[in-house]
Amino acid sequence: MSGWVLLTLALLGAGLVANAAWPSRGPISLTPSWVGVFLTTDLVFHHIALQIIVVFIFYAFGALAALPGKLAVVIMIGSSVALLKIWLPALKARQVVEQTAANFDMEEVERVPGSLSLTPFRKTREGVEVIPDIEFFHAAGRSLKLDVFQPDAASDDRPALIYVHGGGWVFGDKKDQGLPLCNHLASLGWVCFNINYRLSPGATWPEHLIDAKAAIAWVREHAADYGVDPGFVAISGGSAGEQIAAMAALTQGEEGLQPGFEDEDTAVQAVVTSYGVYDLTNRLGAHNPEFVSKMIGPLVVKAEIEKEPEKFASASPRDHTDKASIPWLVIHGDADELAPAVEARDFFDAMSKTSSAMCAYAEFPGASHAFDIYYCHRANAAVDLTARFLATARSSSNDA
Repeated sequence: MSGWVLLTLALLGAGLVANAAWPSRGPISLTPSWVGVFLTTDLVFHHIALQIIVVFIFYAFGALAALPGKLAVVIMIGSSVALLKIWLPALKARQVVEQTAANFDMEEVERVPGSLSLTPFRKTREGVEVIPDIEFFHAAGRSLKLDVFQPDAASDDRPALIYVHGGGWVFGDKKDQGLPLCNHLASLGWVCFNINYRLSPGATWPEHLIDAKAAIAWVREHAADYGVDPGFVAISGGSAGEQIAAMAALTQGEEGLQPGFEDEDTAVQAVVTSYGVYDLTNRLGAHNPEFVSKMIGPLVVKAEIEKEPEKFASASPRDHTDKASIPWLVIHGDADELAPAVEARDFFDAMSKTSSAMCAYAEFPGASHAFDIYYCHRANAAVDLTARFLATARSSSNDA
């Protein structure tokens, strides 16, 4: 009996590996398939270690004496080899970082310790103080809160970063995303503010953006409380958070997008956007048509693209590239199923033609969506590149 149980576990593991190799792109299966990829591809050594532990446990119960148990071991060895092969492109991430940094003569900064990948989902780091759940805005009867990541040692004139989580505009939380980045920047002397915002379908665009702008205004208002230099506030986000962060950077000074705090300074001095959606009109056909007609339209924008196309265009960073005027880093994976890289390339090409500021693009081979949420080889590389980019943008700002 134990041999059959082990065989079942081996087949489940092989199924995860097969999904990682050939992820589904169907409108219904896309998200579940991505979850499997997300929990497999960059956790390869954890999966292999788990399989070894399972084999030893079942060996103690005699599972390997029968044919099903022996077959299970063969399947586990084969799936481990296949998973390693899928993971190998991750080794190129560091090369991408070094090449991108060299192109712009980016500053060297301390790297993310590789040992953190052993505990990929850890939420804090030594030397970093986290102050959770501080209210920064009250909207539609809801208290919106942020978490502060700051160095243990107090100082003044520190640069700030605001991080906007993803989740398709309908779910997600600050406590689960942006943690490797916020922790590492705080360890380098930055103060990071990881924010929540109103979610759809309760919220209608541009309420998500208004909340992000409110966070920028709050950070400047309370800069002295955290030793922050109000003259340098950067913003970053991933997935839906990318779209919100990008729009915050591209609509600076638009009073209609900051009701009740029209006179507040909501400008940002640098932007880092990762694995995002840059075009809500789907003009390149990168997404399944139902992404717009059944998700973005009814849940987020609350409109039909055929009847009110201008609402979708006005919410698309791609339609505002002529307003890009600050240092910008775009990070994406070439194996992203949820937000295909073609949109990121198109956005970057358009932006770099009009912006006079530093614009950098880094595409990681084999990287799927949200690959930087937990510590792993690709995530560490992306965080290192972001830190170098922001340090360079900060120095350029000081020299200006």
